[in-house]
Amino acid sequence: MALSRRQFITLSAVGAVGVAAVGLPIYHFRRGTPHPLPTGAPHTATREARKLSNWQDLYRERWTWDHVARGTHGWLNCRSACNWNIYVKKGVVVREEQAANYESSEPGVVPDFNPRGCQKGACYTEVMYGPSRLTVPLKRVGERGSGQWEKISWDQAIGEIAGKFLDIAQKHGTDAIYHDLGPHFDQGGTTAARVKFFNLIGASIADDWAEIGDLNVGATMTFGFPHMGGSSDEWFLSDFLVVWMMNPSVTQIPDAHFLYEAKYAGAELMVIDPQYSATAVHADTWIPIKPGTDAALALCTARHIWDSGRMDEDYVREQTDLPILVRLDTGRFLRESEMVKDGKPNAMYYWDTKSGAPVLAHGSEGAENPMLHLEGRVPAIEGQWDVKLADGSTTRVTTVGSLLREQLQHWTFEATAEVTGLHIGMISHFAEGFAKAQRPLVLSSWGGNRFFHSDLMNRAKILCLALKGAIGKRGAGLNATGWFGMEGFELSAEMTRTGIPGVLGAAMQHYSMKDIFYTGIDLAMRKKSMHDVMRDSSHKGSTQNTCMTNSASMNYNYAGVKDVLAEEQKDLAKRPLDAYVQEAQDKGWMPVYPRKTAPKAWVTGGNNVLRRSNQPQNMLATLWPQMECIVDVNPKLTFTGMHADYLLPGAGYYEKPGIKYPVAYVPYMHYCDAAVRPVGESKDEWEIYYLLAREMARQARERNLQPVAGCGDKIVDFRELETKMSSHGAYGPLDAEAVTQQVLDHSTSTVGFTTDDLKQTGIRKYTSTGSTMVQSQLYNSDWKGEGVLTVAQHQVKDKWHWPTLTGRQQFYIDHPWFIENGESLPVHKESPKAGGDHPFQLISCHARHSIHSVWRDTPILLRLQRGEPVVLLNPKDAERLGIGDHEWAELSNRVGSMHWRVKYSTMVRPGVAYHYHAWEPYQFPDHKSYKWMTPGLMNPMHFAGGEGHLGWRFAIYQPGTHVQDTRVDIKPWKEQNDRERAERAQAAKQKKTA
Repeated sequence: MALSRRQFITLSAVGAVGVAAVGLPIYHFRRGTPHPLPTGAPHTATREARKLSNWQDLYRERWTWDHVARGTHGWLNCRSACNWNIYVKKGVVVREEQAANYESSEPGVVPDFNPRGCQKGACYTEVMYGPSRLTVPLKRVGERGSGQWEKISWDQAIGEIAGKFLDIAQKHGTDAIYHDLGPHFDQGGTTAARVKFFNLIGASIADDWAEIGDLNVGATMTFGFPHMGGSSDEWFLSDFLVVWMMNPSVTQIPDAHFLYEAKYAGAELMVIDPQYSATAVHADTWIPIKPGTDAALALCTARHIWDSGRMDEDYVREQTDLPILVRLDTGRFLRESEMVKDGKPNAMYYWDTKSGAPVLAHGSEGAENPMLHLEGRVPAIEGQWDVKLADGSTTRVTTVGSLLREQLQHWTFEATAEVTGLHIGMISHFAEGFAKAQRPLVLSSWGGNRFFHSDLMNRAKILCLALKGAIGKRGAGLNATGWFGMEGFELSAEMTRTGIPGVLGAAMQHYSMKDIFYTGIDLAMRKKSMHDVMRDSSHKGSTQNTCMTNSASMNYNYAGVKDVLAEEQKDLAKRPLDAYVQEAQDKGWMPVYPRKTAPKAWVTGGNNVLRRSNQPQNMLATLWPQMECIVDVNPKLTFTGMHADYLLPGAGYYEKPGIKYPVAYVPYMHYCDAAVRPVGESKDEWEIYYLLAREMARQARERNLQPVAGCGDKIVDFRELETKMSSHGAYGPLDAEAVTQQVLDHSTSTVGFTTDDLKQTGIRKYTSTGSTMVQSQLYNSDWKGEGVLTVAQHQVKDKWHWPTLTGRQQFYIDHPWFIENGESLPVHKESPKAGGDHPFQLISCHARHSIHSVWRDTPILLRLQRGEPVVLLNPKDAERLGIGDHEWAELSNRVGSMHWRVKYSTMVRPGVAYHYHAWEPYQFPDHKSYKWMTPGLMNPMHFAGGEGHLGWRFAIYQPGTHVQDTRVDIKPWKEQNDRERAERAQAAKQKKTA
């Protein structure tokens, strides 16, 4: 391409240094008429371009722009929502900068949220215009994974995919079309599009929250929901901060300053981590616990709190199940159905010390009164009594508290030291600090759920907080990532008309007029709160007339992992894993989709399933050949995309409107503006799925396809697909922003918000916490956008029941499976040796330099690391093995093997192979990553159901996979190391000769 000097300087200035660094193909910069600004884009800080004559002018030209948009990184599984200024010149984003326009929630009390951002957000343009960016539709022409593609038009891609979907639906059923939601999503119109589309066609929709190890099932067992946590500025109000299985300096960069400001203000900061993490560097005390022994430390701390008289007894009596009565003969709760004729099986008792008799516990699932008020009674926390049953027999009962106290007696400082590898003095220092604290606060986020026994660990952590009365207390409790509610998102994914008719139509999919009538009575009589109603509604929305499932169950059934897990887990429970799985599926506790066959069409979006899944070699060998159509909708090429049939280029974060998913760390809604048009021929997801709906409807009419059975009672008429997708003509394929406005209009947390206003500011404080739906469980109806956000006020202040079987924070699970396996109470169990009895435990952490695999191949960030994947070993371990720093090692176990470079690191304890996750398999030799040797254990207790709050719920309770228990053997990769040493010696010799 012949360019004049002036043309070259102009193009270089537009691309700036960052864009040029990644070798962006020149066709991204088509000269000619500049792109028009997106509708409503603010014309702020506009400057006229100068005449260029020298390098100084070129440098100055870098600091000119046409307009500045507000935006963030919406379709990204990053819990840190951050506002950015997006600088645009001639239709190209030339850089991004933090927008520090946040305020303090309580001026003079807590610090503000400024600044927010990280190095990944500061270089997203490197990904947006990077070498792996997809810009045109591609169709596979060779074998899957061969890398042979041809460019096709959007019309051809949409037409062929639509036809294949119709063929598969007719032949195998609509649920044979499978969509993995993935961890990357937002709350705007583009994510609503895919949920709506796949719901309308009756496809299987899989939640992967637990499969990727991010779901806190232990919290669900205790609270009835997993997502507990208020705003991050609440950390500043704590006097005893415990960072437990979390690394905020790496994974929560914009919020980490609250920890250190709290420390400066006098709080004690404890970090419990086997590795000397970037957060541990700043701690008052680093507790280098042996991996997988956290429950032992927590149980010891609980014992010390109780024995030292620092337990909040009033709180424990009212808010926990410690007073609830348990039969000693069966290990089950004493239930009303056993005490009186026609009593309810889900109503429980406690022993009232004033009357000396068992009393029905208000708030339990079957109780008439849903409130936790004790009404002058004093429930016993410990004791044993004989009670007379309805059949005339007598049985001995005790309290959960008595059973718990007895179990805690084992966990002396000495016994705990033996298990955890910690010094007795360190254990006692931590336990005493926790016991004497007024406002203990534990940060334990998604990385804390990846051990096989993480549920036991998390139940034990929460026990310490409950004994102190910390849950629901300002500046205290558990922060494990809470979420604001946005009802408008769920409605937009279900509505097939706009306005009130659309809302009513969505509601009537799950509620009859009789249901609505009795719900109104329950609300009027205060038998239910609005939180109860909305939570039940959300559950119905994910289980009735929809094919929602979870990806771990699909993998177990169809991806070829079952035999490996049977071998790995044969001694981990009283029965084989498959016995529990089959019982759960036979009894309907666990949804199984597709119902009759393995998936025949797979559509990814917001995920990279072959990168993240355990045992991907088995998925590729077993599941992949069965599929007739694999589509990857993605802004960039991934390992999964390399094995797809079609690649559809999705718009990037700065190229489409949306709403960053509403984590509670920062109480501001973050809007994603379309700063520029999509790169190349990319399209946003609303347009892509709209076009698919239109084409499927056209082909269905052409074929005269008749309606087919969908999920539940749903009937799918493909001929009407575009009509419903468009909400009866209200929206067209280019209306992603209008659908996003619909989300705002129907959300109680965003009252009065408009996309036009948000384009100017990028953020606005939520007006309330929203409804309790799917992952949003903040339970604070008093918060209206002002002040620090504290959760669980609905239960602790207003005295409504918790959504558990006992109506309380529940530490005793009387489900037969839990009794059978000795897990009714929080206990410590050793980490199983997944993969075999090998000397190294493979431990992973979220990465500093990428969110999942999005930035993993970005050159500017690779230069801040070693440019390729490395596994961190303690130098003494590596030297003993004969492996030098940055030399190659072979890692293996009975599941698989792979090769990895070794990095020396004294932050890693001996016996651990530590790594930062999410490297693409194609970045390893033979395209084999650590996932090739990771079994991905599945805890059978997470398949349980049929009683109380246990049972499958989307984003709440489901089986997942657990990776931190994996064991590996490590030895030098001698051939490769010898080859590289010889090459270095030859290079040195040639240099010396020259």
